[in-house]
Amino acid sequence: MMSESQALETLSREDPEAAGDARAALAWLTGDEGLETISLLRLQEFLWYALPVKWPMSTPGRVGVAKALGRLFLLAGLDRYAGVCSSAGTEKIITAYADGHEEGIAAYTEAIEESNAAPPDTELLAWGSVMGSQERAAYDACAAALELAFASGELSVGARGWRTKRVDIVNRWLTGRPAGDLDGDAEPGQAPGGSPGTDTWLGRISAERIDAWAHGRPGERSRLARGLIPRLLEPPAVPDDPLPTLRWLLGRAGEGLRLTARYYIAPALVTEAVEEFGWRDQLVGTLRQELDVFPLHTLRGMAQTEMGAIRRRSTSLVLTKTGKLMTADPAARWHIGTAALIGPDDGPQPDFSVAVREAALMVILTSGPTGYDELTKQLTDLHGVEGWAAGGAGSGRVGAGRHGTGLHSTGLASAVRTELYALRHRLWALHLLGTERSFSAPLSLTETGVAAALSALLARALRPRHHLGLG
Repeated sequence: MMSESQALETLSREDPEAAGDARAALAWLTGDEGLETISLLRLQEFLWYALPVKWPMSTPGRVGVAKALGRLFLLAGLDRYAGVCSSAGTEKIITAYADGHEEGIAAYTEAIEESNAAPPDTELLAWGSVMGSQERAAYDACAAALELAFASGELSVGARGWRTKRVDIVNRWLTGRPAGDLDGDAEPGQAPGGSPGTDTWLGRISAERIDAWAHGRPGERSRLARGLIPRLLEPPAVPDDPLPTLRWLLGRAGEGLRLTARYYIAPALVTEAVEEFGWRDQLVGTLRQELDVFPLHTLRGMAQTEMGAIRRRSTSLVLTKTGKLMTADPAARWHIGTAALIGPDDGPQPDFSVAVREAALMVILTSGPTGYDELTKQLTDLHGVEGWAAGGAGSGRVGAGRHGTGLHSTGLASAVRTELYALRHRLWALHLLGTERSFSAPLSLTETGVAAALSALLARALRPRHHLGLG
């Protein structure tokens, strides 16, 4: 086995051009930190993403860099890494980028998943595709721990229970590994399943995500978020019977909730919900059809599409694995249910509906009950400054872009108001809306609604990031 310098010297005698390529690749991979800092995951990310995307070379030139690096590893006795560099799979992935960036990314993503080098998501943490420095450090540390476990035989792909063991290793590193060797003195926040002040990878990731949520957004949104941080770090206790309407829906789905031939909730069950939750005094009509009872229809939609708690099987709604967990564990029902107030935002671009619901809850928590006209104006200004623009009055299209003409301003205000009404229905569905429910009354929260809004915002702050916009 040769040292790094010996291997480079030998390769220089064999092929000076290949040695230059290997030296450049090694500098990209390790800086000046040496071969011992390389991990399988870091190597794969370089070969399958950085090299084909960020190196301005021809495809044959990139393949040549990979093979030169492989020869260097072979000389240094790193046979496993050498095999990755010189494999037909690596050449195939690099070549895939010649057919288009999306084709290359798809090949890279599939190969990373199949290699099992990347740490999996666990019940404690879902990794973001956009990471801060603390999260990336934890990700690399967990990847190194998994690599060692595979190399030592502790983990073996295909062995009984190997996936569970892999998750257990990641969880141990997230919660039990001191993070004191990391740079910086970031104060850890409260992590799901953890506690404030715990100097662990998980604590530091949580602190980093909360800080990015509070400080990484423009203008008014950031000011509102920063003002709420103390309340998010000490949220109210979970209610004794959290989200009773959701509990009812999950309970009925556990028995197989009957649907009509057109897949709506059966009239007898609609009537039961109307009577149990006092909706008859709040709505007009016979209230026997699901579509006549806005809060029930909204509740079903949230539980089915966003919480993933129920699904349709033939002419019934039944519980999913998540729904069974929410039925058995009131805290899980609370956290998953309240997170749906704002909703998911895990695509490559920010989601306008999510952005409005988040901002609206922050305004109400900061200022108290707020009229729809005032809230619409405030949020229209906020989103206009952030660069959201509607595609014209009545178009229904909203996206990130330059805020322009008066027509676009009108369209943006209309889109904001539409989202406020949707938020109102969500709050109503979960029994969190204040008693004054007319559209002329201010949008307000019950005491439980305030706790739910804080829970939703904390989930938003701690979520994995998948784009750079809006925190």
